[in-house]
Amino acid sequence: MFTEYKQSWTMFRGNVHRTGTAKTKPLTKPLLYWTIELGPMISSPVFERGFLYIATLTGRIFCLDILRREIKWHQNMGSPIVSSPLIMDDMMICATFDSWINNDISENNFVFSLDKNDGNVIWKVQITGDIFSSPCPIGNDIVLGSLDHNMYLINPKGEIIWKYETDGQIWSSPSYSDNMLYFGSDDGFIYSVSANGSLKWKSKLNGRVRSSSPCLSKDLLFIGTHEGGMYCLDRIDGSIKWDKTILKPVLSSPLLVKDRIIFGTSDCRLYCFNLEGSKIWEFETGGKIWSSPSTSEYDKLLFFGGLDSFIYGINSYTGKQEWKFPTMGSIDSSPCLADGMLFIGSRDGILYCFERYRNPAYIC
Repeated sequence: MFTEYKQSWTMFRGNVHRTGTAKTKPLTKPLLYWTIELGPMISSPVFERGFLYIATLTGRIFCLDILRREIKWHQNMGSPIVSSPLIMDDMMICATFDSWINNDISENNFVFSLDKNDGNVIWKVQITGDIFSSPCPIGNDIVLGSLDHNMYLINPKGEIIWKYETDGQIWSSPSYSDNMLYFGSDDGFIYSVSANGSLKWKSKLNGRVRSSSPCLSKDLLFIGTHEGGMYCLDRIDGSIKWDKTILKPVLSSPLLVKDRIIFGTSDCRLYCFNLEGSKIWEFETGGKIWSSPSTSEYDKLLFFGGLDSFIYGINSYTGKQEWKFPTMGSIDSSPCLADGMLFIGSRDGILYCFERYRNPAYIC
């Protein structure tokens, strides 16, 4: 096991464009490195300098020392967490979904900041709605959405700078590029809003945008809908370049890898299209796919979890399965890839850590 950590995955989907890609060593043949029981997980893990941060449905945040295979610290926030953490400078930022367990509308939700080194609370800001959306950095500030219909911009002191209201709940995690942020809403629109909170454009899709988050290329935006659609839009003016009808909801966020867009659906399939909208391949699993696929830019394999309890490794060029690993629970969590390792949580309460293949002849 190497000890020099150079690559990080500090937010949901790995970067502010939410592409799901990282410049990290390829795994090729992932080998199980470590498992640890933490509690059921929907939130996706993040990684920086040898430490992994993950939140659970029981409201706990863990910081794991990967080299030592031990818990460095943990903090109990007291409310379920499904939003994925953000590592930003010396802070870890996340948010609560208080009604996840009791199914009541809750006004007792917080965006909070912890010291990433010891887990102590730095600040908490109360939000009137549950939060599924994962925070995205904009300079020194962060932005995220809430089921109270608002997108919030919060500064490093935990102060709300502005909020942008839509006509529906916001489950989607925002993406960001060139001083513009992009997000979907249950009102059926995809929004482009400037960093100062002013609307640039909004485009009507075929229905609600749930957990699928906008994936950005240089000029294009890709987003899925709960009513069963995958859209490609012009990022500058919001015009629809193409759209595809899927039989079931698209909750998975798209993966952008080279000239292909890849996403999972509730019809138990992973689809691959080129950027012009032509289907290249599809792969069928034994359950719905809510997890978002991730890959290294240097690897042929992409990885995702399924509600059939398996973690999959699929060849992104051919669509063929080359690796599969069983867990004991459904997987909503999306893989985190960094330093030639793969991390993913499951509803079975176990965090799974894999390392890249090593030739046994070189293992002492």
